[in-house]
Amino acid sequence: MKVKVKIIGVSEPPPEFEGQKEVPMDFPGNSVGDLIQRILSGMDSESRGIFLNEQGEISPDLSIIVNGITVSYSNRFNLRLKEGDLVELVSAPG
Repeated sequence: MKVKVKIIGVSEPPPEFEGQKEVPMDFPGNSVGDLIQRILSGMDSESRGIFLNEQGEISPDLSIIVNGITVSYSNRFNLRLKEGDLVELVSAPG
């Protein structure tokens, strides 16, 4: 699956996102969780805390916006994406 990804509010983004506003990303699967696992594959364990909490769930400090619509917290890990979607991951530590 191919989507476009923006990461906002992360001081040390994954290497492929440095200096990029929007990154085309190809990943296996079709859910937000699959996409996040693909992004995390290139990050060290300390930086993973931006995206996942200790239980392996998406951090409550991470907002997810798909095609301009904020995704609710209830089932966002399993939210299905479509080819060409724009996914914005916004870190807003509270």
